[in-house]
Amino acid sequence: MANRRPRPATRPARRSGSAPKSAGTAKPGRPARTSSASTGSTGATATQGRPGAEAVETPAGARPTPGPVRPSRIPPTLYAAAAVAALEALAGLGVGGWLTVEAVVQHPVGLAIAASAGVFVLAIGVGLGFLAWGLFNGRRWSRGPTVATQLIMLPIGWEFLSGATTAAGVVMLVAAVLTLGLVLAPPSTAVFRG
Repeated sequence: MANRRPRPATRPARRSGSAPKSAGTAKPGRPARTSSASTGSTGATATQGRPGAEAVETPAGARPTPGPVRPSRIPPTLYAAAAVAALEALAGLGVGGWLTVEAVVQHPVGLAIAASAGVFVLAIGVGLGFLAWGLFNGRRWSRGPTVATQLIMLPIGWEFLSGATTAAGVVMLVAAVLTLGLVLAPPSTAVFRG
């Protein structure tokens, strides 16, 4: 007990621009990070977290998060799929809004059913818009729901081919087949697998 060193009352504050802890040290169970290059003016360093990973630009003091190597840019097929999905979303929002307003204004016998059908189509439009955003940004989670939605649209479009809804059925079928082809194209698949 007599050999204890007195502890300082306060610790010196670490400045925000100060250098991070030694880049060569590693936590237990993790490989050591090594600094391979630095930029003089911004203080950013390129670090490499594990073998086979690409160097990632990070600001000084920030922890790099090496992830899987993905293609650097989104292919045109994915942008086109996002555009078609966005058009489907706009159509869903328009039709859903129209169905909801029509149900409220005309007061049909089945008001609850008519209004809920409009709200359901509105929700589909919002969901398709969210999926279009995911496709546009190359988000992995957007592929499965997009494919499922387009597969569901195929029999609905087929059913719409008879009677006064023939044009809507043709548009739905063309949009579904086009989106499926674009999302499942090899360049698009490479982004999702990367």
